[in-house]
Amino acid sequence: MHQKKHLSFTALRKAMSDRFDQIDDWRQSAKVGYCLHDCLMSGFAMMFFQDPSLLCFQQRIQDRMQRNNLGTVFNVGTIAKDTQMRDVLDTIESEAIEPIFSDFFLRLQRGKQLAQYQFINDMYLISMDGSQYFSSEKIHCPNCLVKFKNGKVRYYHQILQSAMVHPDIRQVLVLAPEQISNQDGTEKQDCEINAGKRCIQKIRKAHPKLNIVITADGLY
Repeated sequence: MHQKKHLSFTALRKAMSDRFDQIDDWRQSAKVGYCLHDCLMSGFAMMFFQDPSLLCFQQRIQDRMQRNNLGTVFNVGTIAKDTQMRDVLDTIESEAIEPIFSDFFLRLQRGKQLAQYQFINDMYLISMDGSQYFSSEKIHCPNCLVKFKNGKVRYYHQILQSAMVHPDIRQVLVLAPEQISNQDGTEKQDCEINAGKRCIQKIRKAHPKLNIVITADGLY
């Protein structure tokens, strides 16, 4: 099968790299030995390699060949230590990287890859579901969701993920996720339903002419 150039790994990686270059770096340049772009691309590489932690990723790139691959394949110049990477990545707002999802989606649309996902009356199915990715009784931050049970408090983080799906296609097309988290100045705790409303608004704003059907579980 002929692979379209604008959908190749190199082209998609470059699109991601270009977006990372547009994110403002708030740090003092004189005190920084590694750029924001390299931290973000290193984070992507870690997920691409499916390393279970930043420490495992750091151990991987101690090998010269692996380090060279990180530079040539992912366009990373300098690699921060795991603690430094975490300090940088933790401060990046999710909104800063959301345009990447639209960039990839529009490339698929331009390559006529979306046609196969049309389902009912030429409409597209977008599935939404919440997922928890952090939980602790001790570690917490101002944005944590909080649950009290049996006299104990539990702090956790959730995310609402949406994706274009088709019952006959194994691959899904992931759209920008929506954080379910408490924000400064809000009195009521955030929830999946409110995140779902925000998510639908973002989908419609990013893809105003796309005919869609939203599918979700009984919570909605």
